[in-house]
Amino acid sequence: MRYELFLEYYQQMQDILANNTFQEYGIIGLFLNSLLSATAIPLPTEILTSALLIGGENIFLVGIVLIAGSTIGGILNYFIGFGGNKIFNRFKQNKNKKNTENKKKHNKLLDKFGWSAIFFASWIPVLGDLILISAGAKKMKLVKFSFFMITGKIVKTIVVVIGLGSLF
Repeated sequence: MRYELFLEYYQQMQDILANNTFQEYGIIGLFLNSLLSATAIPLPTEILTSALLIGGENIFLVGIVLIAGSTIGGILNYFIGFGGNKIFNRFKQNKNKKNTENKKKHNKLLDKFGWSAIFFASWIPVLGDLILISAGAKKMKLVKFSFFMITGKIVKTIVVVIGLGSLF
């Protein structure tokens, strides 16, 4: 019985990771896929993008939907970091040296590369999402953050959609 349950869960995860679930919904599925992909859930958007382009979907519509979903996901990451930092500090019982050392390691990449880390965060799976969460936790300026993040996501989307569009 447990083996069948394991196989069922395994098949469901395979369907999600293969984007079969999102593919059934077309452009709306692509939006949800890019939104979830931009919030530290490692779902590849390129597979569904390829499938939609092969299916004859408009290249501009695919690009706009990818930009919209990933941008909203990036903004959500910022606010997760911004609000999460307050919640974490409220429930934290005591500050010790270990906690401050972990915070320093967590923001190391963001401190080293600054705003360029925000720009290139869209190119780095999972770690890029953590960079955006760190930016919120550091309370970086939202307007400047949005500019660099959206610009990075637009450049990545253009490269991916035009690259995949030229293949198909």
